[in-house]
Amino acid sequence: MRSGGKLLPQRRIQKVRRLFFIQDTSPAHWFYKSLWQGKKKKGGAIMYTRGQFAVIGKVGRKALRIYDEEGLLVPASVDGQNGYHYYSEEQLALLEKIKSLRKIGLSLYEIKQVLDGKANEENLIKSKIREMDLHLKEVKEFAFSDKKNKDEGKDLQVDIRQLKKCRCLYLAENVELENLGMSVGKLYEKASHQGMEVAGSHFVIYQGLLQEDGFSMKSCLPVKKCNTEDTEDTIEVFEESCIHIKFTEGFSKVAKAHVLLKEYAESKKIALAGKAYEVYNKDMSVDVYYPVTIGAWEEFKNDGR
Repeated sequence: MRSGGKLLPQRRIQKVRRLFFIQDTSPAHWFYKSLWQGKKKKGGAIMYTRGQFAVIGKVGRKALRIYDEEGLLVPASVDGQNGYHYYSEEQLALLEKIKSLRKIGLSLYEIKQVLDGKANEENLIKSKIREMDLHLKEVKEFAFSDKKNKDEGKDLQVDIRQLKKCRCLYLAENVELENLGMSVGKLYEKASHQGMEVAGSHFVIYQGLLQEDGFSMKSCLPVKKCNTEDTEDTIEVFEESCIHIKFTEGFSKVAKAHVLLKEYAESKKIALAGKAYEVYNKDMSVDVYYPVTIGAWEEFKNDGR
């Protein structure tokens, strides 16, 4: 059986065996036989060294070392005398799964979450598809962009508004942007399991922005049918007064919105409260909010700025 024009692992093993274990008495045959013959273990199982396993699995030995270090694919045994790492035939299926998930763009962290049962594979793939769609949109925009870089941002309007009250499922994790989809996927999965209806776009809260070591992140998902009091996995979010921008140039460029809001606050002498919100909308826009301190907001209104 073939898959995508490539031999499946078991057929590949059989092909290798036929190639190197044919009846031959030449010195080359005995050399390759010693190279490819797996180490016999109890129960008749055949084990492969890291080099053998890398060739059969069509990966580099460096990749296998990384998978081992990350806990994705740990050798079945290690020889106490020579330190050789051995893999079993059964681990080829796991290697193929890791390779497949890597092909669609999942990070090692995300793959580890899937293999450990901490993330739903289907939800994660859907999230990755959304990321790829966004990336494709940004590539197309870049391909057709002209010399307007100096004017970018001039059309973005800063306004003052509330961040509307909502109750959210949340996950406190400091993650890189590329792994944000993992946290969001967990929230959607939790909402589904608890029978909660999603009530809005997911968002991230950045806190401790004015502190040296107090930075933290919360990924949030607004839901209905939720407890009215904060729990270990739900919070109520509301901000009376924020400076705000609706950013439409893509998630990857949202840092520009933060710069514009900071510049606006400094020009208007508005004191910020040390936190920020990024709300990720279905149309690929991002609403960025910076709450202002109560005293600063009252002064701002009284001065008519």
